[in-house]
Amino acid sequence: MARDGQGLELGNADEGAVAALDFVTQEWLGFGKRFADFMAAADREEKCLMFPLVAASLVLTMYSPEGQAAAKRYLSRAQQMTPGAGARERAWLGAIEFWVEGDTDRSLQQFRRIVSEWPRDLLAGKLAQLLAFNRGEAETLLDVGEKLVAANPDNRFVWGMYAFGLEECNRLDEAEAAARKSLALDRNDPWAHHAIAHCFEARGRLLEGVTFLNSVSDTWADCNSFMQTHNWWHLALFLIDLDRTDEALALYDDRVWGVWKEFCEDQANAVSLLARLELRGVDVGARWTDLATYLKPRLNEHLSAFHDVHYLYGLARAGDRSAVTEMLASLEDRAGRARPFERETWADCVVPLAHGLAAHASGDMATAARLIGQAMPHLRTLGGSIAQRALFGAIHLDALTRAGWNDAALAILQADERERPGVAATKRALADVYRKVGRTEQALAAEYQAEQLARQYRAAHTRTGEAA
Repeated sequence: MARDGQGLELGNADEGAVAALDFVTQEWLGFGKRFADFMAAADREEKCLMFPLVAASLVLTMYSPEGQAAAKRYLSRAQQMTPGAGARERAWLGAIEFWVEGDTDRSLQQFRRIVSEWPRDLLAGKLAQLLAFNRGEAETLLDVGEKLVAANPDNRFVWGMYAFGLEECNRLDEAEAAARKSLALDRNDPWAHHAIAHCFEARGRLLEGVTFLNSVSDTWADCNSFMQTHNWWHLALFLIDLDRTDEALALYDDRVWGVWKEFCEDQANAVSLLARLELRGVDVGARWTDLATYLKPRLNEHLSAFHDVHYLYGLARAGDRSAVTEMLASLEDRAGRARPFERETWADCVVPLAHGLAAHASGDMATAARLIGQAMPHLRTLGGSIAQRALFGAIHLDALTRAGWNDAALAILQADERERPGVAATKRALADVYRKVGRTEQALAAEYQAEQLARQYRAAHTRTGEAA
């Protein structure tokens, strides 16, 4: 058998096939966008099983009906190409079969087995982490990263993958150190940039976050739309917390929305950023209406619970009541069809969360507080990162505050301040709630601290002159 650049056996692969698979692996791990030639080659390939399997995994990650249909076609071709394939490739076939069937639980377990037996298979590791990420399984993210880094210590990609698992398990110092090992090998690793951004975000290291992301943003031009828009999204989060919402809104217009408006990940970034801006009092104008144009075709897809609740909130903020009503009913139907491994996600999290988000968008804060509160204990199962899921916590807090549930809001704000003490907006919100409950002295102290932080922000911005 031939062997690829990682030393893994490839059945029925000539020199050109090996080169193509090596290229697509590097491109995927680096969040590139040069996949067209490989997909065309996969359409022509008649012998090497890994071609249709890798192509199927690529289109499955699009989370679209078109991607699902294409994956089924690639899988059908792959099932006719098993003669001469090795054990690893047959394991890949099983993982893709489960994924196409919608059994992402068994697909994840199959990819984890591949990583355990062939830890040089970086693409299998990436897919295992992706599936774990979609299920909110931080420990699995880390377990896969640990196996990969042990077997590939000189590979920059695995250090970024390992770093993200560490960050999602709240091992922030280790996560930042691992990501910086990746950058020491090659500065141009957007996933390592992303992991460091998460570490700064988790601790409220706002100025460092802005400076760091600006310093590496020149490397993102060749990334696919998700990685481009998502790293800019991270920069916008820092700017919002630094009270520089005008710059964050400009990033929405120039960097976050518009690269590929039809892509689910870009849509989720856009919904999340507009929502966070509105929670800080920014008038976003007609942007929800533009965004809703691209969300409405997704009412009944339900290929990702994480994406679905973003779509729902975007449509609700755009005021499309008929679309919201239809989607809520469709989500309830999807929850009724959930398999045992996904029942908590759809029934216990998505349904109350979606109804709560719709209530928040329409101004019914008491209902929003109650329903989103029901979903919060199950929020991890929605998938996404800690930073991404924080949106729903922020909307819940807003509903609690505006509904007058001051004790619950105060407990959340106090916990937020302990975790991220450098955010002036949190202290302002604390001051408001303290005043509502008659704790005037504490309100004044929080207001003073908020103003001191705001002055520090302005002074640092003036001193460095950095811009988004």
